[in-house]
Amino acid sequence: MNLYSRYSSMFLCLVVAAITFYPGQTARAQMFSVEEDEPVRNRALTPNTGIYIGLEPAEFDFREESMDNQSLPQPGIYEFDGPLLRIRFETIAFEGYLGVGGGLTGIDDIGYFDGGIKAVRGLRVVRQPTFQLLLPLQLKSSVTSVSNNQAVLTDTQFRQGTFEFGAGGELRLQLGKQFRIRVNAIPNYGFSFATGGIFGGQIFDLETKSRLYADRLFGDIGLSAGWDYSFKRFDVEEDQFDYNLRSVSFILGITF
Repeated sequence: MNLYSRYSSMFLCLVVAAITFYPGQTARAQMFSVEEDEPVRNRALTPNTGIYIGLEPAEFDFREESMDNQSLPQPGIYEFDGPLLRIRFETIAFEGYLGVGGGLTGIDDIGYFDGGIKAVRGLRVVRQPTFQLLLPLQLKSSVTSVSNNQAVLTDTQFRQGTFEFGAGGELRLQLGKQFRIRVNAIPNYGFSFATGGIFGGQIFDLETKSRLYADRLFGDIGLSAGWDYSFKRFDVEEDQFDYNLRSVSFILGITF
C-alpha cells in the first residue's frame, strides 16, 4: 500500500468515526453518550467548541537501548530540548492540533512539525449535577516530522505517521453557573509508518488534559486555560528512529 492509499484510508476511517461519534438527533438512543442526553437548557449554557494557542516545552530523546547499535549512522541526530508553538481545536467529538518548533522558538538547527486529528466518544459512568465520570474512547491519526540542518545523511528527516486507539478516564466538575473543570488521561496504542518509506513500527502515546472553563463571559464567547502532558514512544523497525517525545503544554483559548 503506497503512502497516498495509507493516508486516504486513515482519513476516511476518522471521518466515518467522527460522524458516528458526533452527538446528533439519530444518536440519542445509543449507549455511548457524551452530551446528547443533556437537557436542552443545560446544553445551551455549555459551549462545545474551543480554539487554543500556547507554548509547549518539549524533549525529543533518542532511546538509550538503541545507542548500543554500532551500525547506526549518526544516532540521536534529531534530539532537541526546547519550546514548541501549539494550536488546538476541540469539540465534543472531534479534535485537531498542530505543533511547530525551530529557530523561531529557540531550537537551533532543528525543525519540528506535528499534526493530528482525533474522534472521541465517552461512556458515562457517573452523572450528578456537579460531578460526572466518563470513560472516553478515541481514534487518532497523527504525523511527526523532525529535521536536523547539520545532518549529512541523504535522508535528513524523522517522519512518522501513526494510527492509534485509546481508552481512559475523564472527570468533569461544575463549579458554578459559568465555571467548570475537565480533566482526563488517555493512553493510546497503535502502529506507525515512515512517511516516504516502507518501514514502520509501533507507538505508545499517553495524553493527559486539564481545562478550566469560564463560560459565556462575552455573549456566547468564553475563556479557557489548560495544562496538558504528552508522552510518545516511537518503536520503529529502523533503530535510528527510536525516540521518546515528552512535552507539557500551557494553553489559553476561547470557547463558543
